[in-house]
Amino acid sequence: MKIITVVVTYNRLNWLKKNIDALLSQTRRPDEIIVVDNASTDDTYEFLKNLDGIKFKRLNENIGGAGGFAYGLECAIDDGADWVWMMDDDALPYKNALEELERAILENQKSNVGVFLSKLANKDNSKSTNKISRAPTGTFVGFTVKKEVVEKVGLPDADFFIYADDYDYSMRIQRAGFKILRVYSSLIEHKDWIRQKRVFRFPFSKPNVPPWKTYYLFRNPILATKNSKIVNLGVKIYLSIDRYIWSYVSPEAKPYIFSGYKDGKNGVKGKKVDPKKPLFS
Repeated sequence: MKIITVVVTYNRLNWLKKNIDALLSQTRRPDEIIVVDNASTDDTYEFLKNLDGIKFKRLNENIGGAGGFAYGLECAIDDGADWVWMMDDDALPYKNALEELERAILENQKSNVGVFLSKLANKDNSKSTNKISRAPTGTFVGFTVKKEVVEKVGLPDADFFIYADDYDYSMRIQRAGFKILRVYSSLIEHKDWIRQKRVFRFPFSKPNVPPWKTYYLFRNPILATKNSKIVNLGVKIYLSIDRYIWSYVSPEAKPYIFSGYKDGKNGVKGKKVDPKKPLFS
């Protein structure tokens, strides 16, 4: 069984170094590691070009996590992968994460499972168990997809740029008849950054992301749920309220939030906000 790891990175060299160290320390090493660099402007290129044992794919422009995963997944399948283990550069797999995934794959070969998910862990929920359960969707952090799924379903939709591309891909995979299982013994540390404000002692917490990213956080969930009228309506109602809460917590993000919500309702896709050239600066 050939398992290839795909890591997508952009301007987070410190995290990438930790990620690669974690991958090279696996009790079951990946058969190949492909790092897709989204045209980073830090020292990522200098670091990767001299690194042995890593297949380095540097893109000419930043095509986002969605584009990076689509490109990396295609490269992995072309290299003969049976399964592709996908993750961001700030994901830190526990030493036996891939070993546990492989064990789950071997134990469920006869079932129609197209994706195995590692469990996201932090200091509060890092306990490992042998539980394996059905999952409705997965994120591209420990997302392990079968070659036959890619051949039947295709690649992730690069037009999402970032966010909700994994939800969309999960839905496409399940509509094609494949199951998604979460492996609770395969742990990956993935930290959350939170920004919080209080109103009359009531806390409002939001991920502490750059303002430009909120455009995609509000646009893409609407686009990704378009195939389900009920879910899509619920998402629109939720986001129509949440845009005011988020704008209070992060005022500098307000123009991105409202623009993203509007474009989501209008079905606008593609790379509309570039981290190098924000719309509202």
